Amino acid sequence: MINNLKVRSKMFILVLVMLLSILFIALFNARQSDKTYQDSIRAMRETLYGDYDTQIKNQVNCVISLIQSIYDKQEKGIYTEQEAKQLATDLVREMRYGEEGYFWIDTYEGDNIVLLGSETEGTNRMNAEDVNGYKMIQDIIKNGQNKDGGFTEYYFPKEGETEASPKRAYSKAFEPYKWVIGTGNYTDDLEELAIEKTAAQKANYLKTQKIVFIIVTITLIVLAFLAIIILNSITKPLKSSIKLLKLMSEGDYTITIPESYLNRKDDFGDLGMAIKLMKDKTQSLVGHVKDDCDELTEIAATINTNVSQLNSQIEEISATTEELAASMQETAATSDELSASSEEINQSVEIIANQTKDGAKKADEISQRANDTQISVEKAKEKTSSMQEKIKADLLAALEQANVVNQIYELSESIMQITDQTNLLALNASIEAARAGEAGKGFAVVANEIGHLAEESKNTVIKIQNVTEEVTSAVTNLSDNSSHLIEFVSTDINDDYNTFMEVAYAYKEDAAYISQLVNDFNHASQELSGTIHTMMTSIQEISHAANEGAEGTTNIAGRCVDSLAQSNKILEETTHSKENSENLKKEISYFKIS
Repeated sequence: MINNLKVRSKMFILVLVMLLSILFIALFNARQSDKTYQDSIRAMRETLYGDYDTQIKNQVNCVISLIQSIYDKQEKGIYTEQEAKQLATDLVREMRYGEEGYFWIDTYEGDNIVLLGSETEGTNRMNAEDVNGYKMIQDIIKNGQNKDGGFTEYYFPKEGETEASPKRAYSKAFEPYKWVIGTGNYTDDLEELAIEKTAAQKANYLKTQKIVFIIVTITLIVLAFLAIIILNSITKPLKSSIKLLKLMSEGDYTITIPESYLNRKDDFGDLGMAIKLMKDKTQSLVGHVKDDCDELTEIAATINTNVSQLNSQIEEISATTEELAASMQETAATSDELSASSEEINQSVEIIANQTKDGAKKADEISQRANDTQISVEKAKEKTSSMQEKIKADLLAALEQANVVNQIYELSESIMQITDQTNLLALNASIEAARAGEAGKGFAVVANEIGHLAEESKNTVIKIQNVTEEVTSAVTNLSDNSSHLIEFVSTDINDDYNTFMEVAYAYKEDAAYISQLVNDFNHASQELSGTIHTMMTSIQEISHAANEGAEGTTNIAGRCVDSLAQSNKILEETTHSKENSENLKKEISYFKIS
């Protein structure tokens, strides 16, 4: 239960117990002093009463000795019994001691013989009573008949007074006359004498009691004053500490701890320093948390903005990669068409080669039939002209279709630009992911994967460009050779046919030359067929690469969609983090630090 009391109450109880203890000790000492004083009065009374008893006993014994001497004289015959008794009563009646001491004599039967010569003499007072109904004469006579006499206490009025006062009497019998001689004195006089004799002691006792009372009073006042000072020195700083702690518990850390409190050298000074240290530490901690919350809120807002921008860029990349996939698919389709055209060109070249073989045979026949060559030459001229036009048209169509390779190069350049842009976006995404820290690790992996795919696409495009350049070079060579061939057919052969017709008879000598020329043309056609076959292989590789590129860009688009989903998840997490930061900031705002 005492643990539930306040410190002020505990101190008050402690001080109250101390004061009550001192007061109890003082009262106990006063009681003991009063007991000692009463014991001394009692001892004084006993001494006075003892002296008084001895005195009245001696006085009575003196009277008995006097009567005994008279009785002895009576025995000797000097006095008669009557004379002796008369002398004895006269002497006793006149005898005094002290101021008011006198004697009386009663017979065993209660008849009074001597009593100051009063009217009581000669009367029987055996049944006399005091104011309390006490028959004191009977006891006086009875006690007096004891061997050594006896004492009797009763109440009896003083001379000239009506009010009874306490009196103590001593009586002793004188056996020869059967008298009981007695004397006594009022005990209130003894009390007054005892008080008078103990007056100095009483004065000393009262003085001592007064001094003790003053000392105790001063002690109690001083202790109470010191207790109040000590209590205030404890409760005031304790209340201040409680007030400070309550304010701090309410979140107010703007309070200032008084220097007088901190400069104390006692436990409360240590408590004040501890509270100040706790206040400063908590204030610093709350300040840092507030700053971190603000910074976290800004970072979350920045991440939200960046992730939103990244989502837009990923959507653009996804759309671009889809367009790129469509373009790559178109490129693959065009490559297939180019491959089919190359196949047709190859077939035409094979026809040309076969025809050159036939021309060689005919040249041999011309050589053998020189005389009949004119008609054959005319027919050959017509056939050659017709073939020239056909070959020219086929070559021009093939060359026109071969220009598709340039379009492939241009498309590869576009793909190269797209891959460069993808690399740039992947780099930006990696930078933003690094800024995001732990939350951007997943996005960083996706950005690295996009960069890796863009790098692979770039390498594939470079390979496509290299193959395209080779195909372009081959097509250029084919175009040059075809141009030369067409030019050759359109000019030289026609002129030769015209000349041959003019010099038909001289053609026989030139037949061998024509045969060799046709064989060379056949060889060139075979080389052209090989070149076209190589071009067809390159075009097929281009088509395959385009298909792979389309598949890769499709995968990129799919991964962009996955990245977009991850980015949206990151956006949700950052939004949640921002909300948590706002909530934490709201909670921290409970504390006042400035």
